[in-house]
Amino acid sequence: MNFSLLILSVVVAAAAAAPGYDTPIPILKDDRSQNAAGEYTFDFETGNGIVRSEAGRQADGQESSGAFSYTSPDGTPVAISFTAGAGGYQPEGAVLPVAPPLPYERSDTFVH
Repeated sequence: MNFSLLILSVVVAAAAAAPGYDTPIPILKDDRSQNAAGEYTFDFETGNGIVRSEAGRQADGQESSGAFSYTSPDGTPVAISFTAGAGGYQPEGAVLPVAPPLPYERSDTFVH
């Protein structure tokens, strides 16, 4: 399964499972495109403030970049941007935890 579709499914499922929604959540925007070379883009926005966008292409493997945002149940705005490719999935956002600094300085360098 494409990772972006997995994220989309999780976000939509979380929104649908949230308590207190008695009426359907409208889709305000749903733009998608794909060409024969495998390049794609999509953008969507829902009536409850979920926004998601992504673009990707084939380049010695899949390369993607995008972002999503929503408001968490406790009212915290969540905004994540990401790239994904040969270097793995690399998200960025203020809500993501940051590891503490190492208690020592690295002295070894490794060459592959």
